[in-house]
Amino acid sequence: MTPITNISQLNQLMNSTMVYAVVVGFVALLLALLLSNMFPWEGGNDRSYIKRRIAFIVIAIIAVLGFWLYNDLVVMTHIHNMGFQNMFKACNLKCMGINLGVYLVAGVALMFTFRHSKFGSILGKEKNNIIMARQFFVLGIGGTGMRCIESLIHLCAMGMFDDTDIHLLALDTDKNNGNFSRLKEVKDAYCNTKGQDRANRVALKNSFFSANINYYEFSPNYEQKSTFKAVFNYGDTQYNHREETDLADLVLSENVEDFNLRHGYRAQTHLGSMMMYHSILEAAKSPANNELKLFLSELIRASQNGQPRVFILGSVFGGTGASSIPIIPQAISKAAEIMSNGAANVLRSAYFGSTLLTAYFSFRAPSGGELNNQKIIATSDKFALNSQVAMMFYDDDATVKSTYQKFYMLGTDNLSWNPMQRKEDTITQTITGGEQQKNDSHYIELLAACAALDFYNTDESQLQENKNLHKTDYQYRAVSESGKLDFEDFVGKDRAKEFAQKFGMLIAFSLFSNGKDDFVESVRSGGQKEIQEFVEMDITQAKSLREYFNLFFVKQVGDNLQEGWLRQIHRSAGGQDTFLFNANLFSPMTFKELMKMDWNKCIYRNEGIGKDNTYSKSGVLGFGSLFDPFKKQFIQMRDTTKEWQNLTNKGEQLYKLIFDTLAKLYKFN
Repeated sequence: MTPITNISQLNQLMNSTMVYAVVVGFVALLLALLLSNMFPWEGGNDRSYIKRRIAFIVIAIIAVLGFWLYNDLVVMTHIHNMGFQNMFKACNLKCMGINLGVYLVAGVALMFTFRHSKFGSILGKEKNNIIMARQFFVLGIGGTGMRCIESLIHLCAMGMFDDTDIHLLALDTDKNNGNFSRLKEVKDAYCNTKGQDRANRVALKNSFFSANINYYEFSPNYEQKSTFKAVFNYGDTQYNHREETDLADLVLSENVEDFNLRHGYRAQTHLGSMMMYHSILEAAKSPANNELKLFLSELIRASQNGQPRVFILGSVFGGTGASSIPIIPQAISKAAEIMSNGAANVLRSAYFGSTLLTAYFSFRAPSGGELNNQKIIATSDKFALNSQVAMMFYDDDATVKSTYQKFYMLGTDNLSWNPMQRKEDTITQTITGGEQQKNDSHYIELLAACAALDFYNTDESQLQENKNLHKTDYQYRAVSESGKLDFEDFVGKDRAKEFAQKFGMLIAFSLFSNGKDDFVESVRSGGQKEIQEFVEMDITQAKSLREYFNLFFVKQVGDNLQEGWLRQIHRSAGGQDTFLFNANLFSPMTFKELMKMDWNKCIYRNEGIGKDNTYSKSGVLGFGSLFDPFKKQFIQMRDTTKEWQNLTNKGEQLYKLIFDTLAKLYKFN
């Protein structure tokens, strides 16, 4: 370096030093950006943002002090005039501010711009003490996928997906399917319970309805062209490109080419995979807006800011789900590439997991006349064989293994479950789809939803290793030979207590809000003189909450009880005490019997997790009310806790207080 002997040289040196200060600030920021992406997301209550924040601070200190020390110890030796040295020292101090200012201002701006990326997570908690929501993308495919999503929504209501924005895509060829319509009922009730304004719904923590659900639908349009031949213009193609129709005739029978696609692919997976793949791509290319494109837009954004997780719920023995699971990663990645003009590569950035749900139910066999009329009908006697062939495919196919990081193998040891049993007397023909196909729920669908929960909480380093090695983990869990299902069977040992607590508390909440003492409506309408904080709660939220609990547990019809989701999965597990909770919880047949039940003691079994989680009724010798101890505890929690006050939505303030009250009442805190 040339010695500094005059003022002109000194000014030039100071100007170049300030420029270098800006450059060093940006270089340090680039290093911080790269380093922050090296820290994987952590499963469960993610705290990885703390590591990134520490790295960001350390890099700032090293960059600023390193630049200052270099100027002071190296550059200063080339300035011999004492006055010039003092001037450069002042410049060096100013450069520290420039360096730090560039680093902090540009860094924070990037964090806010990419708020949901790993770098953006350095900001940590957002206002109102709500931790930045993680993104989770779930696709439910076919009738079984619809019912699995339904179970997933109930997990969200329990609070098992805290601090999470869940993007749910319901994908089925049969848009009028009864399973589809029931899913929409549950989804609408859940979302409106959080509030009607979608823009104001947020993810929460340690509360009921904590996940923020964004729901999308997609169905290929088979209204005008409802057969394979119609969709692919078989007649014109045969005339202009005979070799293409000859190939189709080689792999597809005449009945497969001619059956109505509106009710699904009917176990014809060789046809369904091709049809679904091209339907997704056509929807992405379409100039018209559709909900699939909205879902993909969110996935594109997440993939450009990080490594999102995508989970597929569906079966391997039927039609739509079995056809779609192998091709979904490639299909949505190609569709995202089309929409982003090549900027997004979802297949490279995202982690993929899926259920491999094998046969678990049967239904009425079709008559000869029905087969002649419908051309193709999926029959349950072939489900076991379909499942075996599918599992061989997933174990052998290299393309599938290179795209999925985790598979969850699920099934039952027999096909005795009839999902239409309650309607058997009114069914005169095989139901292939449409409004009548509204199957009762099964506990295996809750297991599938819990598989999605496990994938969501899997450590990212494990998923990344599998992705790098083109390796797929196959997960399964055996249950007791007695047939009894325990909380650990669904979520594993580490989360069993949390699952038991939140599931049981949601049941208690439903009973307090579904009975003669409808606590939520009483508080909202000002009926509780000591509790006046929630009279401004939107009445729609209270109504939607009641609708949700009708679908979740039971609905009062006169004095009788209509089965909801929970009672159906209890029945599917064999009834009695085979499913998680006390058998007495499911014994009342009338509303009057339900209200007489001591659910302070009858939620959990007398053994295992929950056996000690009860509370005493009020009154002499415990012959009083279930409601009074709850109300007393609620008022105490209102007066002594502050977290509920950080929320702005009156309904969600109330749910948070009820959550904390029940946790205290049932001795989980």
